[in-house]
Amino acid sequence: MNKLIIKPINVIDHTDLPEILVDHIPTDGDPLEINKELYFVCEMNYKKHDDPPVIGVIPLVVRNPSKVSNIKKYIECLSIAHRKVLFKNDNGICDLDDCDEMIIT
Repeated sequence: MNKLIIKPINVIDHTDLPEILVDHIPTDGDPLEINKELYFVCEMNYKKHDDPPVIGVIPLVVRNPSKVSNIKKYIECLSIAHRKVLFKNDNGICDLDDCDEMIIT
């Protein structure tokens, strides 16, 4: 399988992040680990014609939240990512309070 290079941009503070290799172009809410931190794809209006393609991402942890210019947009993006999270235990899918693991799909 061919790997693709993408260029993530943190849409919270508009900083460039390091290019990463992926199996396919991720979709909104997909997790990406970048520099040992978790990000979620937030803007699929990426620039397809750029080389490499540019993808908007949001960090799981926001430092200095008062400096986030559009906190509503961040929460909307995080909500999309949250839908891809499963909580599981020995009996299968469960609620947050009685689970042993969290899986980001």
